[in-house]
Amino acid sequence: MGLTDPSVVRARVIHARRFPEVNRFSYAVDYLLLDEEALAGKADVKLFSYGRPNLVSLHPKDHGVAGCKGIEGVWALARERRIKGVDRVLLLTQPRYWGYVFNPVSFWLMAGSAGNLRAVLAEVHNTWGDRHGYLCALDNGADIDGDSWTVSRKRLHVSPFFDIAGEYRFRFRLEESSVSVRIRYDDGQGGGIETAISGERRAFTDREIARALLSRPFGAAKTTALIHWQALRLWRKGVLIRRRPTPPKGGIT
Repeated sequence: MGLTDPSVVRARVIHARRFPEVNRFSYAVDYLLLDEEALAGKADVKLFSYGRPNLVSLHPKDHGVAGCKGIEGVWALARERRIKGVDRVLLLTQPRYWGYVFNPVSFWLMAGSAGNLRAVLAEVHNTWGDRHGYLCALDNGADIDGDSWTVSRKRLHVSPFFDIAGEYRFRFRLEESSVSVRIRYDDGQGGGIETAISGERRAFTDREIARALLSRPFGAAKTTALIHWQALRLWRKGVLIRRRPTPPKGGIT
């Protein structure tokens, strides 16, 4: 499998929170890594569709932040921010299963012809329906390799247990057999949370999509349920809840 080939990612997501209450949980989830052909609805699979209903699907409205709508918006963003060497764009995301979708975070990967990462747009969604994008790139214009960390100031309210403060650090690894993302959030007050998404890449075929449907049939609905369950546990432990602030006006940090 090539670095930029579409694939099904059999992933595990780990969340580890620190201070004032330590809380750690993990769950299995299936992601899709989609190339431009798949996002144009030209993939040679029957169980997945883009822009129309299917057992597994994506729709244009599932993605996009203010000032950057879909894959054409990502290309425009690369030109606007003068990110050189971008030859292809990929989307790493959770698809709709049985029509339901919720993506806490998806990643638009801007890659060179050899599959080298030039930049990543991390598209964050919260449970109130707000969206914000964090453009991850290195200041010196170098490729983002598996040991590189990019830094972004937090702008969007995601968890009711953290203020709009501090920063995110992102690390991405794209390999022929696997993909992984690590996100470290530091609230600047001794607290924070670390999230790791990693999994094996498998061929983007009807067989692998069917396997995902059978093994984890609830898809993103399970993610939503776990988020609310963990929030309830933290609330019962007495962790202070912050009120939702007004979302940021700008779509991309």
